[in-house]
Amino acid sequence: MFQSKRNGLKPFDFFNVLFFILLCFIMIMPFWNVLMTSLVSEGEYFSRPIILWPKNFYLASYKYIFSSDKLIRSMAVTVFVALIGTVYSMVLTTMLSYGMTKKKMPGRNFFLTIIIITMFFGGGLIPYYLLIRNLHLINKIWVMILPAGVNIWYFILVKSFFNQIPQSLEESAKIDGANEITIFFRIVIPLSLPALATFSLFYGVAFWNTWYDALLFITKEDLHPLQLVLRKMIVQNERPGLMDAAYKKVTGNNFGLFDDGIKMATVIVATVPILCVYPFLQRYFVQGIFVGSIKG
Repeated sequence: MFQSKRNGLKPFDFFNVLFFILLCFIMIMPFWNVLMTSLVSEGEYFSRPIILWPKNFYLASYKYIFSSDKLIRSMAVTVFVALIGTVYSMVLTTMLSYGMTKKKMPGRNFFLTIIIITMFFGGGLIPYYLLIRNLHLINKIWVMILPAGVNIWYFILVKSFFNQIPQSLEESAKIDGANEITIFFRIVIPLSLPALATFSLFYGVAFWNTWYDALLFITKEDLHPLQLVLRKMIVQNERPGLMDAAYKKVTGNNFGLFDDGIKMATVIVATVPILCVYPFLQRYFVQGIFVGSIKG
């Protein structure tokens, strides 16, 4: 049945391909079921445990989402936090990483030790709350951005990548009169763009999915991100129909709107935008994964 590699797949290759096809199916199936559930009517939803393809397509849930003031505001908050937070974190991470590559910098080892310690020890929730309160960040959108400035693991990986840049390039630039700022922006950053693009995506995903700081420190619902609104809908079983007048507006037209459909549609709306970024940055993933693992 199985021929040589020249004539066909080897048994191992065949089962390897089959295994990954099944794995992809298992991983995609839950997301597909959520997507299809967001497109069906209430009657079809309760009559079929798993929906692979709707009998009839209904867009009522999406019409509700894009006519709901609360969900629109939460999406705007999420987009703002993701964009500003990513830029803010990448600026801090790259500058800190570059500074820590300078072996002659005074106090370098001390600061590195302090930074690494924060990976293993934290002050706890109460000191964290007191810090946020003293910084006057309670009920401010910046509470979801400023405390998450640098991920220590990303800092270590970016620093390792910067260490791989040949010192001869910096020395040549210094001979030509360049200072550290010029070297950083005109040599280090351009050579590191593939890795920085990868970490920008990681930061972007983290900020896009943030909700815990908003839960702790923000009581104004106008500043709640989309993920916190979604959590209330799913975990706390908050009825989205009670959020605003958009529910009555849509249900008044008899479009088959129901609460679980709104929840599923909200999951799709919260997930798809960040998924669309992956295809544009996937070529950087392999290099990003191996940052710091190979010297030379």
